[in-house]
Amino acid sequence: MRRLLRFLALALGFPLLFVLGVGLPALGVRWAWVSAFPSPPDAPHLAEKEAYLTSVPAADPDQAPNFVVIFFDDLGWGDLSLQGNSLISTPHIDQAASEGLRMDHFYSASPVCTPSRAALLTGRYPPRTRTDTHVYFPDTMILGRIRRVLGQPNEIPADEIFLPEVLREAGYATGMVGKWHLGEMPGYRPTERGFDSYVGVHWSNDMVPLHLYRGTDVAEEDGRPPSTFGEHDEERPLGPGGIDQSRLTDLYTREAISFLEAQRESPFFLYLAHTFPHVPHYASPDHAGKSEGGVYGDVVEDLDRSTGAVLAALARLGLDERTIVIITSDNGPDYGGSPGDLRGRKGQTYEGGQRVPLVVRWPGHIPPGETDAMGMNIDVFPTLLALAGIPLPSDRTIDGRDLDRVWTGGADSPHDELFYFPVLSSEPDAVRDDRFKLLGETGVPGRNRPHLTRLDADAEAHDLRMKHPEDASRLGERLASMREEIRENPRGWRSPER
Repeated sequence: MRRLLRFLALALGFPLLFVLGVGLPALGVRWAWVSAFPSPPDAPHLAEKEAYLTSVPAADPDQAPNFVVIFFDDLGWGDLSLQGNSLISTPHIDQAASEGLRMDHFYSASPVCTPSRAALLTGRYPPRTRTDTHVYFPDTMILGRIRRVLGQPNEIPADEIFLPEVLREAGYATGMVGKWHLGEMPGYRPTERGFDSYVGVHWSNDMVPLHLYRGTDVAEEDGRPPSTFGEHDEERPLGPGGIDQSRLTDLYTREAISFLEAQRESPFFLYLAHTFPHVPHYASPDHAGKSEGGVYGDVVEDLDRSTGAVLAALARLGLDERTIVIITSDNGPDYGGSPGDLRGRKGQTYEGGQRVPLVVRWPGHIPPGETDAMGMNIDVFPTLLALAGIPLPSDRTIDGRDLDRVWTGGADSPHDELFYFPVLSSEPDAVRDDRFKLLGETGVPGRNRPHLTRLDADAEAHDLRMKHPEDASRLGERLASMREEIRENPRGWRSPER
């Protein structure tokens, strides 16, 4: 019944909510009850978080590697030329892949934005961080207020431990550039969750208002107010909030390079979370119309140029061999991008919705190559902490695993299984191991049946439960066990004796 209700909400409720929450605000209609339900999520483990942070050891400034995470928004498995795309050219990302490691079975922790970003920065599956109920919306949009009415958080609980909070305690300089999408109430913004500096937008670029922030303040660029940020004309329409979105990728690139230049003498963590290729698509004016892939191709090729500029800055600053660069996406493509030969796309727990490109580059440490070892963006948190010599917190479940030996030594995946969490559900609806994937009951009337796929054989087309009944049963038991674990302890707290 729960899955049927989720299906009905998706099929019937979202079109109306979109009109109320996006269409009318875009026409200037605003709602008076914005502050009626301002309560942030409960944070019962703040004391444990503070105790852990105060125990974090200082990183050795001469040995600790630097970290750069380049995180695209809605970039699909098949959007890069290294994945066989013949219309979009991504030579800089391709070059990074040839110099580093490609993980061909790497996943986002969710098929949508907010829970995937939370997973990257905490190492935890969506229910742990209370991000399992779709995505966050501005309180100025009715969708944000609906979340409040339903008792759903619109910001990450304060007792979640963020990667930049830990690294900053260890002596790292921490900077973020780009899209946040994890809450905008005071106390929940990037510079209040571990980042020393921040330049970017709080929301997806189809949400209103969309302001550019510097720290916690709405920014001005070159002395111009936000409503006229960037050059624009009648042929280049402004995005929500008045930002000229065609200039965002260039702005993010300049800010990222400025951070690298300012922090070159100390260990640093840079989180470059691009706004694109999320819709709406705005091509850079200097490169518009150049890609064979249309406007979408222009946007992706601009992201590739940005990546090349960041990598070139690292080389120019002599930081290549001290810096681990991770390039990936928050989920699969929307209806403009390509899932390649995978089934499904953004919003779905088919492979196309959650399998994403992953390139990790660390010259002199990570040998070039490819691996089929499975991983997920929940692994970034424990891997980077391990590389910095920092132990994990013990009061909570960290679902991610350390991938260091996979990256540097060609080891097998540290995961026995990975779980897929659908939109609007706190329980996983699919699980995979190193060979098979089991999709559980879908909740779709007439299609409410499990489906077993051999991931090395096809694009989730044929149900192989009758051919491999023992594997179907084994994965079914693991899926049921994980669902029960989530029901009993959704946020994954551990008792002191554990």
